[in-house]
Amino acid sequence: MAGAPGPRRSPRPDRAPSRVAEAFAAATSAGRGAFVPYLTSGFPTLVESDRLAAALCEEGADVLELGVPFSDPMADGPVIQRTTQIALDGGTTLAHVLGQAMRLRAKHGTPIVLMTYLNPVARYGAARFAEDAAAAGVNGVILVDLPPEEEPDTWRALDDAGIDTITLAAPTTDAVRLRTITARARGFLYVVARLGVTGKGGGDAGVLGLLDRCREVTTLPRCLGFGMTPETDLAPYRAHAEGIVVGSSLLEPLLASWERTKGGGEGERLEALRAMARRFHANLSAWRPR
Repeated sequence: MAGAPGPRRSPRPDRAPSRVAEAFAAATSAGRGAFVPYLTSGFPTLVESDRLAAALCEEGADVLELGVPFSDPMADGPVIQRTTQIALDGGTTLAHVLGQAMRLRAKHGTPIVLMTYLNPVARYGAARFAEDAAAAGVNGVILVDLPPEEEPDTWRALDDAGIDTITLAAPTTDAVRLRTITARARGFLYVVARLGVTGKGGGDAGVLGLLDRCREVTTLPRCLGFGMTPETDLAPYRAHAEGIVVGSSLLEPLLASWERTKGGGEGERLEALRAMARRFHANLSAWRPR
């Protein structure tokens, strides 16, 4: 009698493993979870943002996630909302984010993922965005508010440019919907640990079941985000996920420093970010993904 079917593979069979997928595989082979830090591009200034992003690459980020500032960041909590507004007030646009990615790529091999809402991409032009992102060295894109069934030309343009399309699964995602989401996913699957917006907060009680259901339908790495802090007990997730996304807890001390020093304190922020990166690496060093 034939055995049970294995997990469905999300990437197309003719597509070679991406730089993002290879980064997760390397972390798993080393017996640790992947560290995926998030920074709001252009915060607190365009110049300092480059330095902060470079520091995370130097501190061993497995994948670097750059947030594209947008005026209505509906999935983000107060910390990222505030950093986004500061970046927008400083003039950061999608073109600036692509320029930052290009500068980082010239010096660092860390995979770069852009996290954005659809509006900036649509305004820029989806085909042009995909082409320019690929030229800048971007490896993946998270389109927070774009369902897999909508804007097929946008998804196709990213596919054709060789850019991973990273989709999100939430605790409320049912089995049928999960198959649709994972079929569109490339690089890794972003698993939302709890309902609500980004920021502090414990994981949903059902997140372990969600992580296991994800493994039933895809072999992609599962990366847990929303609410990950240095104090988060990662032990329950070690056998169920391959990495974590960290955003608000990295940005919160930087934001506090910026507002307290009224634009000064760059060295303080750089050291704080490096220290936080090292702390997360230490927490992930004993991870044993399966």
